[in-house]
Amino acid sequence: MTFRERLLAAQPLFSSFIKTPAHQVIEIAGALGMDAVVLDAEHAAFGDVLLDASLLACRAAAVPGLVRVRDSQPSTVLQALDLGAAGLVLPHVCNAEQATELVAMTRYRGGQRGFSNSPRAGEYGGLPLKQHIDLHDRQTAVICQIEDAAALDNLEAIAAVEGVDCLFVGRADLSVSLGTFDIEHADVERVVLRTLNVARAAGKAAGLFISDAASAVRYASAGASFFIVGSDQAALRANWSQQIATFRAGQ
Repeated sequence: MTFRERLLAAQPLFSSFIKTPAHQVIEIAGALGMDAVVLDAEHAAFGDVLLDASLLACRAAAVPGLVRVRDSQPSTVLQALDLGAAGLVLPHVCNAEQATELVAMTRYRGGQRGFSNSPRAGEYGGLPLKQHIDLHDRQTAVICQIEDAAALDNLEAIAAVEGVDCLFVGRADLSVSLGTFDIEHADVERVVLRTLNVARAAGKAAGLFISDAASAVRYASAGASFFIVGSDQAALRANWSQQIATFRAGQ
């Protein structure tokens, strides 16, 4: 099954943000059996060349590479897809009109994706035109981040957009937008649960970012199946902190 098929089937999916643009990190994630990695081009130093190399590493490590894009310009979306992204995590989706435009950027049929089979996604010219179109219209995952108060009155409409595969809650930005500045605040939790419920009612996947895998059980029972768990930098910091503390305690 493709990543998108697994996402829509609401299979439990473990991924993590990659914020260090180095192929070794992606190779480790693939070797450990992650269901996907999310290259964070919104908040980390992924230029075009590093994004290209990182998506090549995803292919080599046999792990689906999603890209959280830095903006919603058509050229930004097209670049990530042409380089071989299995799907996109799209920040700050606030209404159905915006979601519809974003989906159109990822689709050939009924959409506006510019055609070229010369990049990696087209096997460097190896995929014939129709086969290329069929493949990518079928397998490109579209994950809309819900992280603004402005989106909350439009959840059902966003979820109803054909081609939107997942509503994904960004609790940090959402807490800032709601003015709570606390991802565990009751108001944030209510919105999280409502978003998960709306997604599942529409037959779409539901997901969110969590800092540790222990929280997955709590949200899986509420309908979430796609989780971005921490990041490579967070894992490195946590392990080093523990190792340093153990070392200092023994001196």
